[in-house]
Amino acid sequence: MKIAYITDSTVVLPDSIQHHPDIHIVPLYVVKGDQPYKDGVEVDAKTVYEWIDAGERVSTSQPAIGDFVTLYEGIKDQYDMGIAVHLSSDLSGTYSASVQGAEIAEFKLLAIDSRAGIYTMGLMLEELIERVERGDALEDVEAYMKQRVEDVRIELILQNLTQMQKGGRISKSKALIGNMLQLKPVLRFEDGLIVPYQTVRTYKKAQAQLFEALRQAIDSGECTDVSIFHGNVPELAESWKRELGNKAKIRVDTLAPLLGAHTGSGSIGISFLKAK
Repeated sequence: MKIAYITDSTVVLPDSIQHHPDIHIVPLYVVKGDQPYKDGVEVDAKTVYEWIDAGERVSTSQPAIGDFVTLYEGIKDQYDMGIAVHLSSDLSGTYSASVQGAEIAEFKLLAIDSRAGIYTMGLMLEELIERVERGDALEDVEAYMKQRVEDVRIELILQNLTQMQKGGRISKSKALIGNMLQLKPVLRFEDGLIVPYQTVRTYKKAQAQLFEALRQAIDSGECTDVSIFHGNVPELAESWKRELGNKAKIRVDTLAPLLGAHTGSGSIGISFLKAK
């Protein structure tokens, strides 16, 4: 049986499946003012962060159902079915649009809500493909992936609250007070949502706390493959990678513009699946 693997542009693919011929990525949209751009196709991360730093109004939008219909209509004669792994359905309507697009195109689809995004979602897709290609039953693969979402760990800190305020995530007064007092929220994915779970005084202290949490996860064996992601601060992320050494597989990635548009420049975080 020939299977297509579908995901969206918030994903960071592991090297092992970076050039897999049966992976199809549907772009979300970055919107500058009122003009939408296909993420990764018509605009790259560097440009989006330049817009943010210049004070442009930047927002995001999910793919249209029609984008998925076009994809599925175009591939349904090449594949017997598809398996989709998408950004958390609590953060975006991408998962729902994919399912509806497959129904309209009459393309058989098994859709999985990653409850995550970025590198963690890529690792989930990697594990899924491995199991399908070794011949596991699809119902077993689906059950495994539903269990694996419980092992997501994504945490990040923000340099300031300005972009969250612009996106309507917090009020203008809260952003102003938080920035004045140098309050840095530490956010994490929890049950498919990005939620604040700590507030730390000063960006430097927040960095040190998150770095130490990652070090402990690596030392304990909980983390063996991690992405240190950043919002346009590659030097900081690379310094973390150097300091952590080679106890785990560590990569540095730019935070996907679809998330960076809400967190702003200067953010840094970690993304991994807990080791089995």
